[in-house]
Amino acid sequence: MPATDYGTFLGFRRDDGRVGIRNHMLVLSTVALTNRLAELIAEASPGSLLVAADFMRGLRGRDVVVQNRVLDGIIRHPNVGAVLAIAHDSAAGETLREKLKAAGKPSDVLVLMSSSGMADAVAKGRAVLARLMKTVEGPPRVPIPLSSLVVALECGGSDPTSALCANPVIGRFVDRLTDHGGAAIVSETAEFIGVEAVVRSRAATPSVAQQILECLSRTEAMMAADGEDYRGVNPTPENIDAGLTTLVEKSMGAVAKTGTGPFVGCLDFAEAPARPGLHFMDTPFFSPVSITGMVCAGAQLVLFGMGVFNPSGSPIAPTIKTCGNPRTVQRWADSLDLDVSAILTKGTSIDDMAARLQEIVTQIASGTQSRAEKWREGQIIAPRSVPAL
Repeated sequence: MPATDYGTFLGFRRDDGRVGIRNHMLVLSTVALTNRLAELIAEASPGSLLVAADFMRGLRGRDVVVQNRVLDGIIRHPNVGAVLAIAHDSAAGETLREKLKAAGKPSDVLVLMSSSGMADAVAKGRAVLARLMKTVEGPPRVPIPLSSLVVALECGGSDPTSALCANPVIGRFVDRLTDHGGAAIVSETAEFIGVEAVVRSRAATPSVAQQILECLSRTEAMMAADGEDYRGVNPTPENIDAGLTTLVEKSMGAVAKTGTGPFVGCLDFAEAPARPGLHFMDTPFFSPVSITGMVCAGAQLVLFGMGVFNPSGSPIAPTIKTCGNPRTVQRWADSLDLDVSAILTKGTSIDDMAARLQEIVTQIASGTQSRAEKWREGQIIAPRSVPAL
């Protein structure tokens, strides 16, 4: 079916062929040592987006690879229109300049240790930021097929309504998106433990199935190292309070947000998908970490299904929060984008709610602020596997 039959949104076309739904002027602290400087610079331009995570020096092995992939994913992200990157030292600054040159967008680097005091560094940074801000104020939004989107799929604060309402609505939307040539990424490896049969039946090829199943086996072995069989328990307090009894029970509800289509790929953390369709990403189960992986892989927005409210999100990609728990909807109305509780209370169909979700996706992709953006929710967290030097 042609992509034009699925609808369009108003977005930004990038030189690398991707499309953005935001045009952020990013102030990026590339190591925790420069976080305060980045904060002081960004304060002068309220329209800028500050990302000041706990990026580290002294990492080893895979952790270096993952942190660099996260930084690259932030710099290259299609929702980022321009970048002011803050480095600690001259060597790091030169590396950053090469990254930014390859990204092909308006950018500059400020090196903290090349300044004559903090006041000098702040003044230089604010002057550069003021210049770069002008570059993201001009480009107009243009019509773009909705099928150009890559969406990240997340669920949290799960309860029985997650499996009955929120996740199936997201899944129905995902089916339509991928059928028309779009892409989706699902993560949190631990939440696939118990649904191995689903993976086998829905993997596009035996190779993809094997890759995903190996990720599940590694994660289950790691979890079992503390002597607990997590298939028979639920390790998350809020899920226990909400009425879920086992990890497998949670997993069966979580997989509903992937729809019914085939898994076409298995991705490493923050690895960009090479083709349209539904992809699995191997990540930890803490939602700020898993969202970081999917967004740094290029997802322009996050679809987040929940039962109990969850404040996770991404500072770079709008997070659309969908909920079917009537109590949560009442208590957290100012923090949710779509109430699907009518599926339970009024018999509204999943298809009708999926159509409503598509409308909201179109609006937010075209510039309407999500609730998570309103509250400035969102975290960037790269996973660690070994202690730093």
